[in-house]
Order: sequence, then structure tokens, then C-alpha cells
Amino acid sequence: MATVSRGLRSQRCVCLVWLAVVVMPVTVRSVIAADPFKKYDLAMYDRPGFPSLGVNEVFTEGLVPLWSKALERRDTELRRMVIDTLAIARNMGHEEVLDLKPILVERLLDPSEDADVVTAAAAALVAFDAKDQADELAKAALQRGQAMSEIVEPALARWQSPALSDAWLDRISTADATDAMLILAMQGLAAIDHKNAKEPLLAIVLMTHQPADVRMNAARALATIDKSGLVGAAKQLADLPLGSELTNHLLAIELLDGHRDDDAIAFLQSQVSYANSVVQASALKRLLAIDPAIVDRLADGLVASSDVNVRRFCVLAMLETKVEQRIELLAKFLDDVNPGLRTLTAEGLIKLAADEKLRDQVITQVSLVLAEDSWRGCEQASYVLAKLDHKPAGERLVELLSHERGEVKVASAWALTQLRVEKLCPDMLEHAQSVYDGFRSGQLKDAMPGASLQVAHLFIALGDMKYAPADPLMREYLPKSFSLGDHSRPAAAWALGLIHEGNAEEKLVKTLLERLHDIKSLIPEYDSVRQMCAISLGRMNAESTLPDLRLYAGAGPYGVSQSCDWSIEKMTGEPPPTFAPGTLIRDNWILRPIPK
Repeated sequence: MATVSRGLRSQRCVCLVWLAVVVMPVTVRSVIAADPFKKYDLAMYDRPGFPSLGVNEVFTEGLVPLWSKALERRDTELRRMVIDTLAIARNMGHEEVLDLKPILVERLLDPSEDADVVTAAAAALVAFDAKDQADELAKAALQRGQAMSEIVEPALARWQSPALSDAWLDRISTADATDAMLILAMQGLAAIDHKNAKEPLLAIVLMTHQPADVRMNAARALATIDKSGLVGAAKQLADLPLGSELTNHLLAIELLDGHRDDDAIAFLQSQVSYANSVVQASALKRLLAIDPAIVDRLADGLVASSDVNVRRFCVLAMLETKVEQRIELLAKFLDDVNPGLRTLTAEGLIKLAADEKLRDQVITQVSLVLAEDSWRGCEQASYVLAKLDHKPAGERLVELLSHERGEVKVASAWALTQLRVEKLCPDMLEHAQSVYDGFRSGQLKDAMPGASLQVAHLFIALGDMKYAPADPLMREYLPKSFSLGDHSRPAAAWALGLIHEGNAEEKLVKTLLERLHDIKSLIPEYDSVRQMCAISLGRMNAESTLPDLRLYAGAGPYGVSQSCDWSIEKMTGEPPPTFAPGTLIRDNWILRPIPK
């Protein structure tokens, strides 16, 4: 295999940016719908499947001795850049740089050393995961101020090191520090479970003049340290007459993270009735962790909330309790406006259906959603019923092939690939033909979401069922016409191999070979099409094409090469060649040895 060299840019390891945040203890994950069809896998890319080749990464010989010498130079900027490089190299897996740890400690503790070099040394030691240097790093943090603390203290907390425990406790007790330094101390004390921190942490939580993020971090640290005795403090917070009422209620709920006693449950239930949905969601999250049945009992009055987090915790509770009577309500969330909640519900219903006592009810309620017209519900219901192999859904899925939304077009076609209902093949072919006619007339274009991708799934389904009447239409997709879509043409080539399995029909073999050999034209053929043509030649047992297949076996794009090897093995029994993993040389460092 060819040796590959990849350039790397040296850059500073440390970039600390503090952002102002709104207090929000309930995590809201953003949903990126860049590819709404990603979960609908195209079977042709996995059957047959080929192992990934893998890559071995190696580092240029002589790097560590060279860097060691550079660290002895008087050039301050050179030392700093080399130390930054050590951190980068360690993060990339270079083990030998660990030998330079003593030099880094020396640079860290040298009082005459330039501040930037000391900072770089600390960052490198953190990258080295140098837990045995916790005391030295702590000393540097105390001597060098906030910039150093922002590097060192999160690492000490992660390592659960008590090296700065006294300094952290003193810092929060006097509250004479920047907000950032207070938060670092709180997080460190929580990590080492410092019991003496409880009183000063509670004092900060109750300080209404403190910034909300400082108070919230204090509440989280206190909840980590004390998991049983904070209900009184939570009630006190909720009743505070001053400060932000919303923040106080959120802080009160945060304090009870980990509490499971009856008093804590009662208080959290009272917060579910609070007028603000952010507070409601926060309380529901805590109650869900204690006992999903508690949230399930509250769900009827909350499922219509405009807050997706409130709805999400209700759904999670109903999924956890696994009560048959809740499945009807759960199925309605397949049509929720939030895509993440729709997906969560779909996957949850599939898991519920694994219980034979719940399966029929899941299928009944999801089928009702499929029968409706809402595109969101139809998409998710198609997915669920396909995963459950519910073949009676097939007729409705065929109807949905003509839906105006691309999400439903693709979901229904993919579902049909899973169900493989042979009696529906004529209807599936008829729809695929109508799409092709639309492309040729200009009424449809590949840019229309789901149009060509839907055809790819239909071809896969028809190929799997060896539906011979689909042959003429699939052949129309073999000539090079990029307007028909990236996936529909390779799907046609793949499916034709299944329909003609064991039968090397001369005209088809010639067409597939033309596509396989099209690599030198002005616009070469897609590798995906060439790959599927090679696979189909093997399935068809086209022995006359063995010289052609050998031409591309072991050379060119990996997928095409593997496909040719697979077909050769299928026809001759010759095992495919084995290749060592590729080699990736990491050599483009800011300072590297001169090649010999």
C-alpha cells in the first residue's frame, strides 16, 4: 500500500474563552437535520460487506531527541513552540514524548522561566495526564494566577487530586475571587467530595447578589457532596423574597440531585406545578431519576406542554414504566413537532414491542398513526413497523410512496426493503416507473428531497425479491446519466445482479463491463456504480469477465477493488489477497529531523 504523508500545523494548545450562559439545568440538545435520510441505510453498501483496511500511524524517527535538544536552547519562542508540539504529539498518540516529562516539570517550576513557556509546560503536562505531577502543577497554579489555574485546576478535579483542597476551600469561604476562580474551586471541591465545603457552598447558593452561574455551580457542587440533607435549604431557596424567582427555584431543584427521600420527592412534585416550564422540566428530570412511575402519574396533565423537555421527560417515564395503557398516548408522539422526541419515541416503542405482551398494542397504535396524513407521524410509523416486520403495513407504505414530503417517500420505500412483501412488487415497480418518467419529462429533479433516493430503495427491495419485471426499468438507469441521482444508478446495477443471479445474460454483462471500464472519459463513472457492476458480474457468474475484474482487483478505489476481489473469489474460489494496513507518517512538524 502507498505511504501517505499528512501535514500538521503546530498551534497553541490552550485557548480559554469564557462565555456568558443562561442558567438552564435541563440540557437541550440541538437537532441538526442536515441529512434527514441518514438512518435509512442502503443495503447495497453492506451486502456484501468489506472490512475496512485500517491505517497505522507512525512518527518520524528522531523527533524526541531533536525536541529535547531544542528545549535546551535559549530561544524562548522556540521552547514554547516545541512544548506546544509535545502536547499535540501526545494527544495524537506519540508515546515517546513522555520521556520529556522531567524537562517539562523543570520548565514549570523555574521561577525565571518566561510565563508563556511555563503555561505551555503546564498544558503539556495535562495532555500527558501527569497525575504524579499534581503537586507541582498545583504549586504553579498558586504562583502564576488565573491563567495557569484555568489550565491546571480542571485537570486536578478530573484526577480527583486534593493538592489544592485547602486553597479551594479558602477561596469559596472568603468569596474573594473572580467568578471563574470561584467556579473552578467549587468544581474541584465537588470532585474530591470535600465535606467541609458544604457550609460555604450553601452560603454562596443563598447569596442572591451573586451571578446566577456562580450560584448554580455552587448548588451542583453541594448536591454532589451532600445527597440527603438539603430539602430544608431547597425550601428556603424557593421562598426567598429577593433575587430572581426563577433562578431560585432552579437552584432549589439542583440541590436535590441525588436525593431520594420522601421529603425531596414531595418538594419536587410541588415544583412540577410551578408556572414556568423550565422549572417543571428540571423537577421532572429529578423525579424521573428517582422513580419513573412518579412522572408517569403526572404525565396526563403535562404531555400537551409547549416545552419539549417537559414532553420528553413524560415520554421517557412512560417508556420506562412499560404500561400497556400508555402505548396509545406514546404513539401520538411519533407526530411530535420536535424531531428528537419523535425519534426517541420511535426507538422506545420498538423496544417495548420486544415484550410479547405489549407487541400487539404497539403495532395497533402505530398502525393508526400510519393511517393518518401527518408526514411526521407517517415517517416514524413507517420506520417502527418496518423494524417490527409488520407486513400488513405494506399496502399503506405503497400508498405513501406518493407522499409530497421527501421524508415519507424515503421512509416508506426503505420500510418496503425491510418487509419484502412480494405481492406488492407490481405496485412498487409502477411507482418507480412513474418517478423515472417524471425525471425524463422534467417534472422531477434529483434536487427534490428524496426523489431519486426513494427509487434506490425500491430497486433494492425489488432486487432482493428477484422481481424480473423490474429488469427493463433498472437497465434504463445503467447508462451514465448523473441527473438520475447518486444512489439510484448503483442500486439498479446491484439489483440486476440479484435478478440475474447465476445467469450471465450477454447484453447485460456487456453493459455492466462498460460501466466498470469507464474511468478515462472526460467525466468518469461513479465509483459506486463501478463497484455494484463488479459485484453483479460475480453474482451472475460471468466468468468471461474475470480478466476485466482482475484488472481492477487490488488497484484503484478500495470499494471497487474489494468488489472485484469478491467476484473473483465467488467464481473461482481464489481467496482475495490480504493487505497490510496503510501507513500514515506524521512528519510535518514545525521542527523535524532532516531526512537522511
